[in-house]
Amino acid sequence: MAIHEALKGAFEKLYGYTSNANGIRHALLAEPTLDFEDAKFMLVVCSAFVNLLRVRSGT
Repeated sequence: MAIHEALKGAFEKLYGYTSNANGIRHALLAEPTLDFEDAKFMLVVCSAFVNLLRVRSGT
């Protein structure tokens, strides 16, 4: 399945954000700097990504 380079780059940058010291996955290592809106954004984006993969894979 081919993914447009710009979209692939966007996903890579989003993953980089989640892996950052202040990102979603590491926010609880220190004092949290994220709020409900950040978590909701990530949930919606991840859901959209999974749906894209499902549609493109035909499942």
